[in-house]
Amino acid sequence: MQIFDALFAPIARLLVARGLPFPDLVERMKLHYVQAALAQAGERATDSRVSVMTGLQRRDVVRLRGEDVKDRRPNHLSRLVALWQTGAEWSKDGQPLVLARSGPGQSFEALAQAVRRDVHPRTMLDTLEAAGTVALSEDGQEVRLVQTSYQPLAGSDDQLAYLSRNLGDHAQAAAENVQGAAPPHFERAVHYTGLTEAQVAALSERFAAGEMALFQELSQTAARMKEENPRPGPLRFRAGGYFYRTGETD
Repeated sequence: MQIFDALFAPIARLLVARGLPFPDLVERMKLHYVQAALAQAGERATDSRVSVMTGLQRRDVVRLRGEDVKDRRPNHLSRLVALWQTGAEWSKDGQPLVLARSGPGQSFEALAQAVRRDVHPRTMLDTLEAAGTVALSEDGQEVRLVQTSYQPLAGSDDQLAYLSRNLGDHAQAAAENVQGAAPPHFERAVHYTGLTEAQVAALSERFAAGEMALFQELSQTAARMKEENPRPGPLRFRAGGYFYRTGETD
């Protein structure tokens, strides 16, 4: 079990910081254990077999095997920002347009309604403005996109959901690689020690600039591909990157 401590430690720190009691984590992990065993056992996934595979009592297996583990909350603000940068109505030559705040045609109100009609455009605008994703003109009648992605406020539920999706897909890719996925997912990292503060800062800046350029290219290409499809395809992808700095060595 010690081999997984590097995974458990940051999760434990996050859950303690959010005030999640350990019994709640245990109960949720039971559900994920059952779902993992069901997937692995396939057609042979009887309650007894899942109980043996997970070490859980049979009554827990019976209770949990029908529950859904997916977070189905829509990520509408991220989709709004992506559409603003790639949609033909909202961008030109790959650059997002400055939009009127409201009204028909090329307005933030129309863009918000194109993404979701059950959330008021004012609610979306206020959230994006508070996060620093958009800025209003001095008279408040125009909206400008100032960030290339929606970064939720620190500690918000939106940020935690964003973290969960990103780390979840990264962990899924790495875990499937360990289990022999074919073809393997791309999952690489560069690691150095013995660097100065200034050197790490320079590397971090270079990494961020390169990643953002690549992400914008991928987003625009994927948007064009979707427009070319006569109907939506069955697959999705997520491409991410991270840069972590610390005084610790391993």
